[in-house]
Amino acid sequence: MHQVFIMCTLSIISLMVALDACIIVTALNAIIVDLELSTSGGIWIGTSYLLANAVTMPLLSELSNIFGRPIVLVVSLCCFMVGTLMCCLAQGLALLLSGRVIQGIGGAGIMSLSLVIFTDMVPLRWRPKWYGFVLGAWAMGNCAGPVVGGAIALETTWRWIFYLMFPLCIIGLVLVIWLLKFRAPVATGSEKVRRVDWIGGICFIISASLLLVAISWGGSQFSWSSPGTLSPLCLGFAGLLATLLFETKIASRPFLRRRLFRTTSSVITYICGTIQGFLIYGQLYYIPFYFQSVKGFTALETGVAILPVMVTCIPSSMITGIIVTRSGNYRWAIWIGWAVLLIGSALTIILDENTPTPIWATILVIIGLGHGAILNAQNFASQAMCDPGEEGAAAAMYAFVRQFGMALGVGVGGSIFQNTMANKLRWEGLDTSIASQSEALVSIIWGLPSNDYTRSQALDAYTYGLHSVYLFFSCISAVALALSLFSKHYHMREEVDSEHILEGMSFEL
Repeated sequence: MHQVFIMCTLSIISLMVALDACIIVTALNAIIVDLELSTSGGIWIGTSYLLANAVTMPLLSELSNIFGRPIVLVVSLCCFMVGTLMCCLAQGLALLLSGRVIQGIGGAGIMSLSLVIFTDMVPLRWRPKWYGFVLGAWAMGNCAGPVVGGAIALETTWRWIFYLMFPLCIIGLVLVIWLLKFRAPVATGSEKVRRVDWIGGICFIISASLLLVAISWGGSQFSWSSPGTLSPLCLGFAGLLATLLFETKIASRPFLRRRLFRTTSSVITYICGTIQGFLIYGQLYYIPFYFQSVKGFTALETGVAILPVMVTCIPSSMITGIIVTRSGNYRWAIWIGWAVLLIGSALTIILDENTPTPIWATILVIIGLGHGAILNAQNFASQAMCDPGEEGAAAAMYAFVRQFGMALGVGVGGSIFQNTMANKLRWEGLDTSIASQSEALVSIIWGLPSNDYTRSQALDAYTYGLHSVYLFFSCISAVALALSLFSKHYHMREEVDSEHILEGMSFEL
């Protein structure tokens, strides 16, 4: 019963983090208009969170190995609350982005430790079934976010999307302090501080941040050949190479464990995890944007339109977990999931202003089924492929690569969209600056008369830009499916191997 309560707590805080990441999607236009931001600035409201989330995950997971799970999780929840408060009070982009970054750091600890703690309690053989509930809560937050954000943006101030997080934060913090009684490896405070790979961790965070920033604004805020893009791109690559060299040759206790990448199958699994993260956030951003820009839906209507993803992704994830647990085989779910997701991604290319509801709803159902199957099965494939005792590190690494992909999804998609939309506008003789202000100008364009030339051509440009993004998503789905076919099966162990022991608590029902 103690373990079940911990699982419920992890579900609550995972729901909160996922909700915060996606609730911004349908409320973004309201924020941009209220704070008078550009589309590039608006994209960074989402990207800054995902970037901070991705680059800090590995170090926070390693800190939990040294200092213990409870203290790192409590600090992460406190960071999330502080960042949320900053977002609530923001009157400009600077404070809002700062709050999103701090939220991202807190969310990184919450998401990675939600995975890692399961490796301390539940044997891998039975883990997919039980973790399906936490994963379902995370998927629910991802999919319900646009609905809730749309309702809030339509009915009240966008700040309520952040106020909403405080009750969940407080409940999660109380439950974590009460329930998480893990006994960490014994050491003095100074010994624990000395064990941390500070040099490698800080170098990794700085280098990965530079790389993600360069990729995110390349082709949108700066051209790919400009110093503003090339400088952080080159520094980021050089820094990551230097970090990897330090981790493999110099660090006495490296936080990046090379053993996790010892087989071709494990490398494939982490690459596919990155691709799924890229797709799930890219699609959760640019499909709602299709409804708002091309179909003219309100924020609330857009949120409701995304419901087919939620009502299929969550059951798909849970059912996959149950079947994987019973069969002990995860490869079939990965293969079927990627095949279904490829079909759904390819079908989004046909979406335009005249696409009827049954068509786009069916496409979203297919996408939800594919993502749900992959989310669960691929996650535990990475843990089956590692050495005994490395499952917590494998879980943290998988969470990181998936989040790294998420950070890329919105930024790279934005670069593709703005460039292709600008080309279409140029061909039609319209102002190409519409592309860089595409979020803010949606309501203005739809306010023009239906027979206005600018309106029809601008909507065509939106459709053209989105089709380019969807085509790219389809191509990388195909790459992931092809790679997954070469992954081998590994036995799912039936015992727990962890230094972090859950101390018993008495519960009477």
